[in-house]
Amino acid sequence: MKKNKPETYDVIISGGGVVGMTLAVGLAQNGLNIALIEYDDMAASLSDEFDGRSYAISYAPYLMMRTLGLWDKWAKDAQPINEIHITDGPSPLFLHFDEKDLGEGPLGQMVEVRHLRQGLFEAVQEQQNITLITPDHIIDVKNSPGNCAVTLNSGQKLSCALLISAEGRKSPLREMMGIGIKSWDYKQVGIVTTVEHEIDHAGTAYERFYPSGPFAILPLQNNRASIVWCEPPERAKTIMTLSDAAFDAELRKKFGDFLGEVKHLGQRWAYPLTAQLADDYTAARFCLIGDAAHGIHPIAGQGFNLGLRDIAVLIEVLVDAKRLGGDL
Repeated sequence: MKKNKPETYDVIISGGGVVGMTLAVGLAQNGLNIALIEYDDMAASLSDEFDGRSYAISYAPYLMMRTLGLWDKWAKDAQPINEIHITDGPSPLFLHFDEKDLGEGPLGQMVEVRHLRQGLFEAVQEQQNITLITPDHIIDVKNSPGNCAVTLNSGQKLSCALLISAEGRKSPLREMMGIGIKSWDYKQVGIVTTVEHEIDHAGTAYERFYPSGPFAILPLQNNRASIVWCEPPERAKTIMTLSDAAFDAELRKKFGDFLGEVKHLGQRWAYPLTAQLADDYTAARFCLIGDAAHGIHPIAGQGFNLGLRDIAVLIEVLVDAKRLGGDL
């Protein structure tokens, strides 16, 4: 998909995931001319089967999304987190966080990634000064004192003042620009699925720490919860191959019966868990955001929130520079 637009842009963003789309919309709303390039067909990423994860969006990023006018696109599908319980395995003792103690509203908002993708894709299409180029990718980058010139796999040539990678942990542009990373393997796999339960969760998130890894129960709408179940790789592989009935039996051992009968709905996903940090976040006319810059364990649900904070800072800096007539 490609709109007819000039070949010179203020900013080129490589990576059309939730971080790349959010940044593109935020910059475009403030008058910058943006090219958003995605390797894969973005329409295919909008299906319910593409990504089974859900994100816990904390208070400050939630306010940013409201300010950008994005929140209304998935507000009806968001589940407020009113309380958080943290325990050591099945211990009756727990840490308790309650939104009433803060007085600022919910502790966070749970949103399924599929709803975020669909809403952001709609927002991208509504912005006249975003050129969406997909499927395509950057194969060459050349910097000069005045701009950054890129060549796409299709042969198309573009130029910009600033090139941004929102390509995720395996960012090709980061490698192309010679930026290394430090990484840690947690030797765990995160099994992700959505479950249905009998008793209302009342907007409470549960985090349990077992010897094999943490187990999170994150509230969604309609008596559902998103499960992030961490296990060593070999055990996770075995769990993923179980029949639906056997999988639910193993799930109940971790989940318990405090929300009544529980069973998983539809697909399961498995993600190897690592952490990584880029040696540098910037180079000449180039910067990294989101997981391309920093990837962390999902234990506290802060990975996407860090990416949103990257976006907030970049929007402020770039919009000010544009307004003052400076170089991006």
